[in-house]
Amino acid sequence: MRGSNAYAGATARQKTSADKQGPGNVQVPTVVHQKPGPLQTMFDLPADEVIIPFEDVDEIRRSQHAAINPSITIILRVGAGGHGVPPLASHDGRVRYKFASFWNRNHTYKILKRSAENFRAMLEAEKKATALSALRSSSIRAGQERAKALEESIRKIDKCEPFVKDEVLVDIYNDVFPCTAEQFFNTFLGDNSNYTNEYRSARKDSNLAVGQWHAANEYEGLVRELTFRSVCKSPMCPPDTAVTEWQHVVLSAAKTVLVFETVQQAHDVPFGSHFEVHCRWRVETNSMSSSSIDVKAGAHFKKWCVMQSKVKAGAVDEYKKEVKSMIEAACSYLKSKTSVDEIDKGPTSSSSVWLLYLTLIPV
Repeated sequence: MRGSNAYAGATARQKTSADKQGPGNVQVPTVVHQKPGPLQTMFDLPADEVIIPFEDVDEIRRSQHAAINPSITIILRVGAGGHGVPPLASHDGRVRYKFASFWNRNHTYKILKRSAENFRAMLEAEKKATALSALRSSSIRAGQERAKALEESIRKIDKCEPFVKDEVLVDIYNDVFPCTAEQFFNTFLGDNSNYTNEYRSARKDSNLAVGQWHAANEYEGLVRELTFRSVCKSPMCPPDTAVTEWQHVVLSAAKTVLVFETVQQAHDVPFGSHFEVHCRWRVETNSMSSSSIDVKAGAHFKKWCVMQSKVKAGAVDEYKKEVKSMIEAACSYLKSKTSVDEIDKGPTSSSSVWLLYLTLIPV
């Protein structure tokens, strides 16, 4: 802050005199220096200038000098003021400087107040920036300390990525079935099982291709892919449609809980590219010869379509009917076996896959 020293410090005046003569009768002016005031002494300034740092200013107020001269009083914070004692002091320990003889006192006052407010705003911004920088540094250090654990978590998350969308599933079937969870996998889902072929054939579906179960990096358990042409019964659909079904299965380490999930995409039906049918079967062993079966299903829309609510309701209703057909076919298929021993006899190739999977990746 700069201002002319009208009161607080004495101004230095240069007075000339013609009473001295130099060589050749040339008059040499005499320069008389007035003693500098306290501000010049405190701040080591030229005699005709005053500078007060904004960080020392506590208050700026309008005032009067000699009752008729509008002035501005600048009050410094306690402890500010440098060397010496300014001409004006107050009982609270703050020093004051009074500036007068303005062309426009109010205009100057507004400029000073605005400059002081801008200065304080700048200080606050610097404090916030410093605090934010410290916080970021702390976060970076904390992040570095968690880096290894985070990488491990990411690997686990990658392996346990959900196969179906939980939020779209609704209950469609719940009952008891006459076999254990492990028997259910070996009998109906294993690589050596003929159940899927017989069921699709009974439905008049065609071109069935069933892939082998295998471990996947992104999912826990085993996955495989089926493709076939399915007969359509809805009047809105063509006689049949190409279908791709991705299957996912997890058997617990104790082999008492089986989770079987499917994602089915019908390619030739109206809005077929807009949605998938997601389904989850949970089979839990109750005894040596029975399990409880809980089935949930729903339509997951990958993009919006005009008849979304109707398609969703229709897809769930159709899958309800299909689950009942699958259960009935499974009961018939199970009865066709001569005994439970035949179901469990010898380690099948699918059982070998599970033994290898449970050894390498415990469920």
